[in-house]
Amino acid sequence: MVTDDEALAIKTRVAPQLLALPGVTAVGLGSKETGRRATGELALKVFVTVKRPANQVAAAEVIPREIDGLPTDVIQSGARHLLAAPTGVYEVDENEDDTRSRPMTGGRAIRREDSTHVGTLGCFLVDPAEPGTAYALTNYHVVAPPDVPMPDRDISAVGQPRGRSSVTGCCNDLFGKYADSAHDRDDGKDEAVIKLDPGTQWLAEIADIGIVTEKHEITPAEAASHTYQVRKRGCRTLLTGGVVSAVNTSAGQSDNEIVIDPNPNPEAGARTVFFVYEGDSGSALVSDNKEVVGLVYKRDDAGHGYALAIDHVLERLDAALSETLNRSVTLEVARATQVGLVNTVPGAAMVATPPELAAQLGPAPRPAPRPAPAAVTTPVATGWMPPVATPAFLQRDLDRSATGRLVITTWLTHQRELLGLINSNRRVALAWHRTGLSGLVQVLARMPAEPDLALPATLHGEPVRTVLTRMRATLDRFASPGLSADLARLDRVLPDLGGLSYPGIIAAFGTD
Repeated sequence: MVTDDEALAIKTRVAPQLLALPGVTAVGLGSKETGRRATGELALKVFVTVKRPANQVAAAEVIPREIDGLPTDVIQSGARHLLAAPTGVYEVDENEDDTRSRPMTGGRAIRREDSTHVGTLGCFLVDPAEPGTAYALTNYHVVAPPDVPMPDRDISAVGQPRGRSSVTGCCNDLFGKYADSAHDRDDGKDEAVIKLDPGTQWLAEIADIGIVTEKHEITPAEAASHTYQVRKRGCRTLLTGGVVSAVNTSAGQSDNEIVIDPNPNPEAGARTVFFVYEGDSGSALVSDNKEVVGLVYKRDDAGHGYALAIDHVLERLDAALSETLNRSVTLEVARATQVGLVNTVPGAAMVATPPELAAQLGPAPRPAPRPAPAAVTTPVATGWMPPVATPAFLQRDLDRSATGRLVITTWLTHQRELLGLINSNRRVALAWHRTGLSGLVQVLARMPAEPDLALPATLHGEPVRTVLTRMRATLDRFASPGLSADLARLDRVLPDLGGLSYPGIIAAFGTD
């Protein structure tokens, strides 16, 4: 009987020769399979793109039945694929989870600013030497998609769920900036960290999985049982489960990968069942004990998922950050002892109103109850820009409720179209100014900094809700189907804001 240590030594010694053979994609340790059923016997598992009969393989390329007393097992995997995909390209019948999550959790969609490529935030990492600092863990190819420039440290921004920022600066999806990475796709390195911005709130939790309790290195003996259950939550295929097929797998970096068999799906029929798919890149691989064991980054055509062992990931990131920061860094997986413990990155700053807007906005208006004074407007000929909300806590207050998050998401998704209609479409512009909504928005912008200031109950003698409904009807005539649909969705949940102060508006939105 070959021990775990002996098996690992054999695998490490022979992996380079096996990987040099045509069609071999990875070599690891796991349970030998017979008829796609695990036997529990520890074996050297050799993954190949196409499994061929021995009589169709050149003698020098035949993989022996055992090597130094360790049985071998050849597994057909097909080609391997990185798990990041352009928006709108779907090859499986699952929907991308594009939910805005605040406080932030693992298992959610993230994107580089202005990119159309989506990936997943796996979990959070902390540096005990720098209390309060936190990093989001994902794959390097998620923060370095092909449609934007290569990431720059401390400059390239990443958003959740999308990489969008507001032209006014009052709301955005951005939560942090690319900090560092270890990447070499040919050598099995594909990890990156995003340093969370000051003021960002996060939970040491993963959507649909719960709190993270620790990290763990899966042993060959655990893999050989073929009963070691794992799960992941990705933005493309959401929550899926599987069993570890092999560990200490080499496909570049020695002993680097974990191979996962997906759990059977009775509804799949003859179709291939996948553990992960494009868009799930960066998901944390988690054990039944809610321990992070790996970082998902690839799949193959046979349905296997591939993850980078978490200890290897952290060691490489420690080395990269230590060199960048010129100090010793030892990252740890962020853990929680109970659900709902909110962490906040310290150092949030207030956002000041740009001085060039001060004259345009003028003194803060104090609308009379009825009728409201004439709206203060900016002539259409010069273009209209929404005023900048002064306090930085506006976005955080909106993030407390589903309605508030929907307001942010609608604005970030359609801001350019809305501004274009107001500035370029004469009928929309006239309705915007004549209804008084331009002035109303200016009052709204001041309200977070002046909690005693309230919206008027009416505009030109009509209830604010009536005016908003009429404005929406005007927008519907010229808006895209997506904007019209999202405005209708927002209209169904938006409370009547007439006469409310800023605290009253936030309270009317409710809390989760």
